Amino acid sequence: MSDDDLITAERKELSPLQIFFVKAVIIAGAVIAVLWSAGYFLQAAISAKAEQITILKGGPVFWEQMERKLYTFADQPDLPPEKKQKIIDALRKISVKYKPFVEALEGEPAKKN
Repeated sequence: MSDDDLITAERKELSPLQIFFVKAVIIAGAVIAVLWSAGYFLQAAISAKAEQITILKGGPVFWEQMERKLYTFADQPDLPPEKKQKIIDALRKISVKYKPFVEALEGEPAKKN
């Protein structure tokens, strides 16, 4: 026997079930690799975004941002008089509507109008 005959004799053909399992392992490995890499990149993107959101940091960074927002809010132009009056009227309606409940919490008897 020659070496070629030995090599072909040693080589066995895979059964259809073995071929299926080989393909299933390859596909499962590919799916796991894709999901792992997608999860890694998603986690990296989320942590990078969380680093940019200063409200989550607290401490001096939080208060610096709040101070900056306060100055920006104070420098905004004033509301038109019509809008101011509409807001005041809405607040008065809310005050009248919920005043008995607040007085009940304070222990004062509600006065009937």
